[in-house]
Amino acid sequence: MARPKVPDSLREFLDAGEDFVVCSHMEPDGDCVASSLALGSFLKRRGCTVTHLNPGPFNRTEIIRFAPEFLPRLPEERSRTGLRVIVVDCSTIERIGDIADDVASLPTAVIDHHSAGEVFGEQRYVDVTAPATCFLVQNIIESYGESPTREEAELLLFGLATDTGFFRHLDKDSADVFASVSRLVAAGAVPRTIHALMYGDRPMNARRLLARLIDRVESHCDGAVMITWESLADAEEFGRATRDSDTLYQLLTSVEGVRAVAVVREETRSSCTGSLRSVDDTDVGEVARQFGGGGHKRAAGFLTHGSLAETKKAVARALSDTVCSTKSK
Repeated sequence: MARPKVPDSLREFLDAGEDFVVCSHMEPDGDCVASSLALGSFLKRRGCTVTHLNPGPFNRTEIIRFAPEFLPRLPEERSRTGLRVIVVDCSTIERIGDIADDVASLPTAVIDHHSAGEVFGEQRYVDVTAPATCFLVQNIIESYGESPTREEAELLLFGLATDTGFFRHLDKDSADVFASVSRLVAAGAVPRTIHALMYGDRPMNARRLLARLIDRVESHCDGAVMITWESLADAEEFGRATRDSDTLYQLLTSVEGVRAVAVVREETRSSCTGSLRSVDDTDVGEVARQFGGGGHKRAAGFLTHGSLAETKKAVARALSDTVCSTKSK
């Protein structure tokens, strides 16, 4: 995996601005939050004013501490004169929610690594081979002949680690990624600390919720597909902040014979989110697109309308059709 070149047009976009808003996607994760804050820190070092926007909610345990750094909307009293927008880790403008209305008329750049979505923004730095948006932000910083500060390095390593399952999902072409990690560690990031932030300090309820979701797993396609679900009642009992999604994916995908897993979560009585993971070349991104979502070949998600029972049944069928029709590689 070669380091993706930073477009000259993006550099010109950054150089021409002094006032930026950095927007990131709803239901934020580590890469989303860290890429936004690290890029903002770099721009501030260059003398720029930066406002971070994210619609939330900040439900993941590992990112709750970052929530105070973000506003849910661009304040009406905020001057728009000379303001430039950078959208990170988003393949569609809808992913930033109502913030899209706040910044609709402003010059926009996009920095992202997702494979599915729509083209938006006048300047784009999108590389679907990149393991995380933080990897691209690090490239931007280094393209100026700069090194990340210790705080920026910690953020970048955190985002890169969360989007790769602490590097479990990287393949043999990842030498440049690990070279980048080496530079982040040299700048002061500590892998042991990042791992503790990702997986430590979980409440006991998080383990009880994991046990329940594992206990209700359904197997399809002769054990090649596994699906489980979280109801509103589960969220009420255990709390949404107790979700430990990465551990759940790791446990399910490590089962013998499993090729793909799905986790469906009831958000309201008429809407659900879904997360899909595969352990081979099964394209779960294509499955997610059937439900209005997207993502990567081996990791994708969606938000769709429908009851939990309807969504669970439809996802199980779509994922099974995909897995059963293809051979494992």
